Amino acid sequence: MKRKPWVNMIGLVILLTGLTLKGIGQQEMKVTEINVFKNGTYFVVKEGNLPIEDYHSKMELPPSPLMGTFWLTTQKDLTIERLVFMVDTIKKTRLARSITDLSGTLADYFTQTNVVKIRTVDGKTVYFPASDVRQLFVDDNPNENMTGDSTAYLARIQFSRNIKDARIKLVYMQPGIQWIPSYNIKILNDKELQIEMKALVENFAEVIKDAQLTLTVGNPNYHYGRTVEPFASPYLTNLGGNAGFNTYTTYQFQNTMAPAAMMNLNTAAETTGKGYADYQEYNTASEKTGDLFMYDLGKVSIPKNSKASFQVFSQKIMYKDVYKASISDVISYYSTHTINNDPERKYDVYHSLKLTNSTKNPFTTAPVFVMDENLRPLAQDEISYTPVSGSVSVNLSKSPDIILKNNEEEKNREEKAKTIDKHTYSKITIKGLIEIQNTLDKKVILNVDKSIIGLITEVSDNGKIISPPRFSGLNPSGRAEWEINLEGNEKKTLSYTYEVYILVY
Repeated sequence: MKRKPWVNMIGLVILLTGLTLKGIGQQEMKVTEINVFKNGTYFVVKEGNLPIEDYHSKMELPPSPLMGTFWLTTQKDLTIERLVFMVDTIKKTRLARSITDLSGTLADYFTQTNVVKIRTVDGKTVYFPASDVRQLFVDDNPNENMTGDSTAYLARIQFSRNIKDARIKLVYMQPGIQWIPSYNIKILNDKELQIEMKALVENFAEVIKDAQLTLTVGNPNYHYGRTVEPFASPYLTNLGGNAGFNTYTTYQFQNTMAPAAMMNLNTAAETTGKGYADYQEYNTASEKTGDLFMYDLGKVSIPKNSKASFQVFSQKIMYKDVYKASISDVISYYSTHTINNDPERKYDVYHSLKLTNSTKNPFTTAPVFVMDENLRPLAQDEISYTPVSGSVSVNLSKSPDIILKNNEEEKNREEKAKTIDKHTYSKITIKGLIEIQNTLDKKVILNVDKSIIGLITEVSDNGKIISPPRFSGLNPSGRAEWEINLEGNEKKTLSYTYEVYILVY
């Protein structure tokens, strides 16, 4: 066959009219709701219609649903009688990948010889090898999807009635989607700051299109952790030993998840001189469900293998500009049975922001970035989980201007004060001093806490004694806390007294 000159220039160019690829496949189950946790797992609700043939339908399974979380429900007038999990064929739709995939839409295609039959615009018929096609020009919007049989691990569903199709709802939990929170603080003045929270959602598991997205904060109990459903594997389940039923507890930044609703932006917000809305106030619909807190982000679309960031809330709250020091039980008389002071040791004092959570949401554990009134960077720290009305400190920097030292001395010893199970213990009374010096010319607020293994009996300067559960069944693990005002260049000494029992050998 003699080719025309224009054919020889580019291999072969075909002008097609009304190119379409038709085929009927299984309708995809659509994600309608998704609840994402910070530990890399998510709960999903999918809905759709499955065609029924001879009382049966086929459904492709999720790759790794978590133990006990996979459940199917159907319309009220229909019952699911049985599910059989097996390798089988299913109709699947995919994009056309070659000219061969386009067969049937042209005049004809001869599969044995790989020859295409084209009817030209002048009414002539042309035959040529499919491999010669280089470009296709189409004068409408073609459907480039095609449907064919594909082998997959499926659920074969048996229904109680043989109707045309069934409306199905599917729920399960699975790894592959997580959210990562972060905070931004902008200092407004010496009493107020703006705190803003955003959530990065990482989706490497599902096609999410116009689905209700929820993010969860909390620490739920998942007894089987990341153990996968036994039916998810086409092999015999090994139930020996621990059976893999280990609780997954490594939550990113600790505590859990929360859903969110549509954000309500207050556009009448303060702005900087450059006209940017740096201090917008907005909130996401949220609610407390049991011990979990959920943010409802509304309907969103997140393509598979992508990430999306959402603004969750932004609000003004009160804060105190404070200095903070935490001193451990450096002497540890309980274990060392001796006092070994270092009179010259100085303990770290941090310049901090003490926040009171006056929002409607708990603060979840997350990084926080701090800026001053002129939006200059000050620090980055971590906000720990803080309930509504609770307080949390954000460290800005170590301060060399507040000097703090801690020393202790034995004040009394009562030999053989207690006998337990034929073991004799002596009671030692110890007094500690915390020496503080403010070298700044201004007044500051200093928060100090001292941890001790022993029973704290007395603290000075209106300090508070905090007594958690007992340690080793004999000596409690306690803590003393102070909040004091220091004038410029002022020195002050705090004192505490505690009792500790030691074993007499």
